[in-house]
Amino acid sequence: PGSSGRGPSPGSARRRRGMVALRLTGMVCAMVAGYGGPTLHALHAHRSPLLPHSRASAARVTSSAAAAPMPGRGPRGIERIGSAKGNLFSAIFMLNCLVWGALLLPAMFVASKMDAQHRTLVSRVGNFWGRLVLRVSGVRATVIDAHLLPPAGEPIMFVANHCSYLDIPVTGLLYRPLKYISKSEVLKLPVIGAKLALAKDLCVTRGDRRSEARVFIDAVKMLKQGDSILAFPEGTTTIDGTLLPFKRGPFKMAISAGGRGVPPTI
Repeated sequence: PGSSGRGPSPGSARRRRGMVALRLTGMVCAMVAGYGGPTLHALHAHRSPLLPHSRASAARVTSSAAAAPMPGRGPRGIERIGSAKGNLFSAIFMLNCLVWGALLLPAMFVASKMDAQHRTLVSRVGNFWGRLVLRVSGVRATVIDAHLLPPAGEPIMFVANHCSYLDIPVTGLLYRPLKYISKSEVLKLPVIGAKLALAKDLCVTRGDRRSEARVFIDAVKMLKQGDSILAFPEGTTTIDGTLLPFKRGPFKMAISAGGRGVPPTI
């Protein structure tokens, strides 16, 4: 009871029940899927630019970006899609994503007005959204060697392997405002598309040369202005976690901007 002697209001009781329900969905999700969570390796071998200037150096960067399987544990995540457990996990995760994203959209809109040029605040709210959804969905993620990353104020082109739809929320654990390069179809998704637009993330239409050129120019401009970008140079996910050949675009962007590339693995 408050100072007036009255009990809790119906509104506060409903909010508490809603929070408990979301916590329970996360617990059920974790128990049903048996999913321990992804591991994000922040790799940074040395202080010099990690950019491929030859075929040999490109091979070294590609091999260093490959995520080795954990001892005694097989690949997890994307291979579960299609199974009953995987479908249930996906449904609960997307429900949490849409609900919490809708609640945070007003904050993103206000943040976009406060920082109209870089939209850094929107990106930070988006990172918080990803971490929150992972938490309430029962996903436990581990960050390894984050201290090896370049200083937070340095614009970086992050090039990561692409395992599943969990990858983008997991990169929020880097606690850095990131611009994402994604396919244009994502803009049509409810809530998620609105976040991309408010944060000025880059969306490319596959097979459209004009769209690819526009994204390239915008990405180089953002890097020169001090923004960090995350791209998945494989271009898609794989069923068994095998690392696909990298597309050259993200590396060319970093070279054109005079910045560094860092290959975290998930």
